[in-house]
Amino acid sequence: MPTKKLYSTLLIRNLELNINLGWRNRERKQEQAVLLDITIRFPQPPTACKSDQLEDTHCYATLIDDIRGKLAEKNFRLIEHLSAEIYAIAKAQLPKKTMLNIRITKYPKIKGLTNGVCFDYGDEKTSW
Repeated sequence: MPTKKLYSTLLIRNLELNINLGWRNRERKQEQAVLLDITIRFPQPPTACKSDQLEDTHCYATLIDDIRGKLAEKNFRLIEHLSAEIYAIAKAQLPKKTMLNIRITKYPKIKGLTNGVCFDYGDEKTSW
């Protein structure tokens, strides 16, 4: 009987980041909150699925701290560029064949826009 191929996905959802973001200089002078969703699909389940040990997985708290630290002193005009920057930070920490998707949600002050705008960037299309 053939062995069933297992997959595993780690989702980080609605992480609030305070970012200097906006097209105009005055927008970037004050931080604004955006929401970050990260989908990480591993090429094979982490060993931690069996061992229950932190060192056998990819610590999402460490990943979040690294993203926050590397974005802290930067300014961004567009959520597209912010998404690509976060992708590069996260991708550098993950195994080579890991599939990664980034979604940024921003809430601009546009009359009638109640749920913000989102931008997705990554390796494969995922359903949110």
